[in-house]
Amino acid sequence: MRSPVQTLLYVFLTCLALILTQCSSKGSDEYVKEGIDYSKQGQYDKAFDAFLTATRVDPKNPAAFYGLGGIYNYRTQHKQAVEAFKATIQLDPTHFNARYSLGFTYEKLGEKELAREEYARYHSLKKRFENLAQKEQDNH
Repeated sequence: MRSPVQTLLYVFLTCLALILTQCSSKGSDEYVKEGIDYSKQGQYDKAFDAFLTATRVDPKNPAAFYGLGGIYNYRTQHKQAVEAFKATIQLDPTHFNARYSLGFTYEKLGEKELAREEYARYHSLKKRFENLAQKEQDNH
């Protein structure tokens, strides 16, 4: 049987190990940044892995899904890109760039009407964003 001191030491060391592993692991946003950096360098397989990992670390990170959609389009995996862009929009309905990218992807799939609808949503959201930004600037 362990002494209370040994038990306390064991619990402390276990907690410390758990805390240290949490501190050393990357967050979803860090993986997104890596994915963007890899994309800029033309290392698209590494970018894909980084974006995919970001979605697993935080399944509610719209930037992770948006980056993943871009890589799917690059790979001409347009159906997967559609799903990634839809996930982005579901997580952030104001993400107008995801609307544009979804329209582009629908265009690649030959879905001209769906593409047109997404482009219209893109323009509407972007215009609203620009109007809000202008109001904010006018107030300062």
